[in-house]
Amino acid sequence: MTETRTTRTRTTRTVVACALAGLLVLASIAAGGAGTAAAQEEPETANEYFETFRSMEGTEAYQEYEEFETIRTFAVSRAQEVGTLDDDDRAEFDAVLDTMVAFEQAYDRAGAGEYEASLAAAEDAEAAIDELESYEETQATLADLAVTRFYASLGDGLRDRASAAERTPDRIELLSMTATAYERANRPNEAAEFNLQAEQLSAEYNAAVERMDDAETTAGTFLDQCLDCGTVAGAIGGSANPVQTFGRYQSSQEVLSEVRSAEADATENGLDERTAELSALADDVGDARLSLGVASASILVGYGLVVGLIGTVVLGRIFLWRRTYEMAQIGSIVSGGDGDV
Repeated sequence: MTETRTTRTRTTRTVVACALAGLLVLASIAAGGAGTAAAQEEPETANEYFETFRSMEGTEAYQEYEEFETIRTFAVSRAQEVGTLDDDDRAEFDAVLDTMVAFEQAYDRAGAGEYEASLAAAEDAEAAIDELESYEETQATLADLAVTRFYASLGDGLRDRASAAERTPDRIELLSMTATAYERANRPNEAAEFNLQAEQLSAEYNAAVERMDDAETTAGTFLDQCLDCGTVAGAIGGSANPVQTFGRYQSSQEVLSEVRSAEADATENGLDERTAELSALADDVGDARLSLGVASASILVGYGLVVGLIGTVVLGRIFLWRRTYEMAQIGSIVSGGDGDV
C-alpha cells in the first residue's frame, strides 16, 4: 500500500510539473509573439520617432555612407523638437524612415550577395527619396547622393563578380545587373559597355546551347538506329548488307566528333551537369564506334581472305595450264624428232 501511494504521489507531481512547464512554454511563446508584434509596430508619436531614429545609431550602412548618418542625426533632432505631430510632420518622418530602412536593406542584401534583391531595395529607397523631397529637399539630396554612390560601388562589385564567374548564365546575369547599377549611378558609358557585353555573351551562349541540343539529338538518333552496335557481332549482324557497316562506322565518327565538340562547349560555359550528360553520351557513341570499327576491320579481313583464296585458286589454275602447255610443247618436239629418224 505504501509503495502504491508513493507511486501515485510521484505520478501526480510529474503531471503537475509537466503542466507547469507547458504553461511556461506557452507564456514564453506568447511573450515573444507580443514582442515581435510590438517591434513591427510603426511609430506614431514624436517620441516614438525619436526613439526609432536614435536606435539606428551605429548601423553599418549609415557609417559607410555618412550622408545617411547626417540624415539620421537631423531626424533625431527634429523629432526631439516637435511636440504634437501633424499630418505633414508624420509624412515627413515616414519618408525619412522608409528611405533609411530601404537603403539599409539594399546595403545588407548586397553584402549577402543577393544583388537582385539589393537593386530592388535601392529602387524602393529612390521612391522614398522622391517622397521625402516634397518635405525636406536638403535631406532628400543627401540621400540621393548616397544612393548614387552605392550604385557605383555595387556596379564595381558586380563587374568583378562577372569577371570571376565560371558559369556563363551567371556571368550574363551579373553583367546585366552591372549595367543596371551603372545606369542608376549616372554612368551611361559603363552601362552601355556592359549591356553590350551581356548581349554578345548571351548570343554566343544561346548558339552554344543550340549546338549542344543538336548534338544530343543527332547522337540519340544514331544510337536508336544502331541498337546492336554495342558488340562486334551485333554491329555486323545489325545490317542486312555487311557493307553498310562501313557507312555506320563513318557516321559514328562524325557523331562522336559533334558530341565531343558540344561537350567542350558545355565545359567552356561552366555547365557541369550538361558536360557530364554529353560525356556519357560520347562514351556510348564511342563504344558503338569501336564495335563498328572492329566489325569493319573483320569484314575487310574476311573479304581479304576470300579474295586471297580465289586468287590462289586462279593462280594455281594458271600455273597448271602453263605447265600443261609446256609439257604439250615438249611432247610435240619429241614427236617431230622421232618422225625424222
